[in-house]
Amino acid sequence: MLFIFAANLKNLMRKYLDAYKPSIWELWLIMLVILCLGGTVATLIGGKVISILFRPDPESLKTWLIGLYPLSFTFVFPYVYFRAKEFYLRGNPTLHAAASFGRLPVVLVFLLFLVLVPFFNIAIEPFSMWIPMPDLFKEIFASVVQGNWVTVLSVVVAAPLLEEWLLRGVALKGLLQRGYSPAAAICWTALMFGVIHLNPWQAIPAFLMGILFGWVYWRTRSLWSSIFLHAVNNGMTLLLTLVFPDLAEDTSTLDLVGMERFPLVLAAAITASALIIWLLHKQFPPSASLLKREEKPQITL
Repeated sequence: MLFIFAANLKNLMRKYLDAYKPSIWELWLIMLVILCLGGTVATLIGGKVISILFRPDPESLKTWLIGLYPLSFTFVFPYVYFRAKEFYLRGNPTLHAAASFGRLPVVLVFLLFLVLVPFFNIAIEPFSMWIPMPDLFKEIFASVVQGNWVTVLSVVVAAPLLEEWLLRGVALKGLLQRGYSPAAAICWTALMFGVIHLNPWQAIPAFLMGILFGWVYWRTRSLWSSIFLHAVNNGMTLLLTLVFPDLAEDTSTLDLVGMERFPLVLAAAITASALIIWLLHKQFPPSASLLKREEKPQITL
């Protein structure tokens, strides 16, 4: 009985979110006020509790605050839940679209994602390499080198899960359901993705990565695809820091290969990224086939 109840509750929650179609203005409210402002307050309160209970030194407290990143979503979850429930009870049609990778095996798709991320990062590096890395992120990478698994889990697991759920699973899906063109919906949510990072060093690459994540989600309707891409992106950066601890935290590809080789490396990265995206584009199913609307079914607990 408990298993049946849990399964029905999960289905009901999914129907709530399927029916949720937030406007662009409501999404900005969620991102800027509820997530950024409310999340900062929740994290600071959590940090204060940690200070009282464990009395960590200032450096350890910074690491704790990074590990408390999931608290940023403290007010997001109840807001989205009640708004989604309101939309559902109004009788809004829901969007049911099973994940599909077309003719490509799932394993091959994710292997291509794994290869695409480092090439894509190098390809977009010129857009942000002139912006200095904030000291906070230098401290994050330094803590990872020291073997801080709290930071690793926060950056590689929690951030991809939570941010992709909100940016792609709620925001992008909702805008598509509202009738926004795929290009507009993907660009809006990519812009939000850049803004919520709250610093220009991350904002520009986050915007460009957000376009990639959004495109993959739109074509496959698989949230796990964008979560995987996001996790690889974050994990790759931390892995390089662990493997090469003597490198400065803000070392770029240009620093590694030198000015003479960088144009060749950049051209190779752009070419490889374009080829992989082209292959995925050709093999993924037509996006229109994933836009099947159904009326709200009756679900009882």
